[in-house]
Amino acid sequence: MTGRLLTIKEVAKRTGLSTQLIRKWEERYEAVKPERMSNGYRGYTEADVVTLGWLKQRVDEGVPIGMAVLERRREDGGAPQAAGISMPSPPGLSVYESIRMPDADWREPIARFLQYFEQVDLNGAQKLYEQLLSLHRVEHLLTRILEPTLVELGERWERGEISEYQEHFGSHFIRDKMLSIRNLFQPSDDSPLIITACGPGERHELGILFLGFFALQQGYKVIYLGTSPSEKGLMDCLHQMKPAAFTFSFSSRERLENARPFLLEFDRQIPLLSPLTYVFIGGRIIEQDGLLEGTSRVYMLSGDAPSAIHKIASRLGVKP
Repeated sequence: MTGRLLTIKEVAKRTGLSTQLIRKWEERYEAVKPERMSNGYRGYTEADVVTLGWLKQRVDEGVPIGMAVLERRREDGGAPQAAGISMPSPPGLSVYESIRMPDADWREPIARFLQYFEQVDLNGAQKLYEQLLSLHRVEHLLTRILEPTLVELGERWERGEISEYQEHFGSHFIRDKMLSIRNLFQPSDDSPLIITACGPGERHELGILFLGFFALQQGYKVIYLGTSPSEKGLMDCLHQMKPAAFTFSFSSRERLENARPFLLEFDRQIPLLSPLTYVFIGGRIIEQDGLLEGTSRVYMLSGDAPSAIHKIASRLGVKP
């Protein structure tokens, strides 16, 4: 094996990829970063060949190329830092232009997702998701498309416009995608720990999953305890894990009120079991920030998941 640079045609022959696809993966995903030879042509190393071959194998297995590139970077020790993990913006758009895309550009994929969910069309929903994942940053896909889709899906079910099975199909599709994205993050062992969970008696978990994603994106270590955790289990977790924060979500005022006695007791136990832990409560029912009445460390957080994580970081006074 020599140390000379390889041409794109040589790389294409060795990897089985077309030269056009190699260029696309470079320009859109920064899969590899070839050098420029004296004649102006791209020059590839043996390491680039290995990387492209690995990416091809993952794509052949059904992994979207954007996610495969992130996996490769993680394996190479290049996991994103606290600034966050981002997918490239659409070709020709800067990050800021992508953020400011007109609402109409987001409404169209939302409508398509809703159509696929109502038709219980898994293949159509999967293809749309992969297409969007290749075009948009992950956080935009979540907040501008998947979250509004989820809200509209639930409202249509509540209005009786769709059946429960259609709502469940769509909700579980989004849940599975969020969990797969979470697995791409690998925070350091010494990152502050945030425990996320649905509140006691609460079974709507997607809101807290969104919050967990943005916590991971900011570099926090996140443990998810699932839906309707037992009160004893939460107390044991507080005592044994001593996290920087507990975060709960509630979808109705009734569930929050039912959980109030536990939250008051949880607050009383914090000084004894884990003096540095804070508790945060979020959800669409929270309209303003402030301490839960009768507590000293249980904070209500209004707003969406990104703003909630910003408020949590400010309150904790620690950054990953």
